[in-house]
Amino acid sequence: MFRGSCSCQSIQYEVDHISELEADSETLSQADASAFRVRISKKALVIDCAPSTLAALHEANGETHHVCNLCGSIVYIEDTSRNVVVEVNYSGHDVLAETHGQFIL
Repeated sequence: MFRGSCSCQSIQYEVDHISELEADSETLSQADASAFRVRISKKALVIDCAPSTLAALHEANGETHHVCNLCGSIVYIEDTSRNVVVEVNYSGHDVLAETHGQFIL
């Protein structure tokens, strides 16, 4: 399970699974302090918060920055193809449980 939150903890989010295609294997194997950024499909992101807590800021380049209304921290960034960039922490399993490209000869 991969989880994250805004700075004030009002918005909690999680991602069940991150595949090798969504995060490069070097990021997964060398992530510092169990936290890393990953690009995933928006469908894979589950957000738990009051609806009024999450705000959307539309950028000129087509991206949408979703931020916490209480602390102002960026929760995730959505691009025009409905993919999101989000920072997550892993917990509850080994990130390297799956085969990763750098180990295949």
